[in-house]
Amino acid sequence: MQTRITSLRHARTAIRILVACVVAAMMLPTIGACTSPRIAGRAESEHQVSECEIAYRSATAGDERARTAPLLERYLAASSSAQAWQTVAAICPQRLSEGIIRSAQAQWNAQNIAASLSTTYTASTTDGNALRRQRLDGVTSLPLDNTALRHLALAEDRAGSAMQLLAAKNAPGATLTLSDNHHAAGSQLMTLAGNTGDLRQKEYDVSTLIANPSTATDHNTGLTAASAAIVEMDCTLEELAALSAAGQAPTTGDAATRTQQMLTVIRLVTGHCYQAFANGYPSGDFAVFASTSKQ
Repeated sequence: MQTRITSLRHARTAIRILVACVVAAMMLPTIGACTSPRIAGRAESEHQVSECEIAYRSATAGDERARTAPLLERYLAASSSAQAWQTVAAICPQRLSEGIIRSAQAQWNAQNIAASLSTTYTASTTDGNALRRQRLDGVTSLPLDNTALRHLALAEDRAGSAMQLLAAKNAPGATLTLSDNHHAAGSQLMTLAGNTGDLRQKEYDVSTLIANPSTATDHNTGLTAASAAIVEMDCTLEELAALSAAGQAPTTGDAATRTQQMLTVIRLVTGHCYQAFANGYPSGDFAVFASTSKQ
């Protein structure tokens, strides 16, 4: 009799466990419905791409096409990439130096491809804004503090004096026009700075240029290059350092106005970098980015 009662108890326990399992199984879909499953790629699609990212992707895509596409497409891609890299420099503060140098490289690439196509590269965009400039005629405001403007003025004045000496010695690539443009840009920058705290000097150390007017060893890379090319690259690097350390001047304009003003400065520095390439400075990453790493 005791055995029968025990068996009944075991049977009832088993039935209770079975019922509990069935109820739990029925509740699982309801519980799962309370938590939305992760949809593959949803988080990625909801990521808001910034203007900086868009400009950077456009610039790098243009560089890739300029290396691999057919010749005419390479030329158009290099021209487009030059503009995109300047936009990167203007709206991505952490990529300012990279944007300027890449723009100059893209323009130099476009210039060389144009020669193969028997055409002329004008370094202009579709709206007519030149991608390079040598001076700041007509500029009345820049979004930089006075300290930055004074250091830019010093770089321009130093390069102007060096180029004047080299032009007098008939050094390859050196002209009085380049010298005058540097001096003019220096004066214009000092005017924008309020003509106070002028860092420009009446005389600079030109002993190395006197000893090596044609070619010299670039102190940044150890490479041998035309002296006039080294002067332009030194000016470029000095200005990149000043811009990287620059503070912004108070501005009442909108973001678009500030970007356009910043592009004015970017095109000035790009012009010096491009001129360095034109005068014979190596345009490869091994040279230009090795130089910037020492700034």
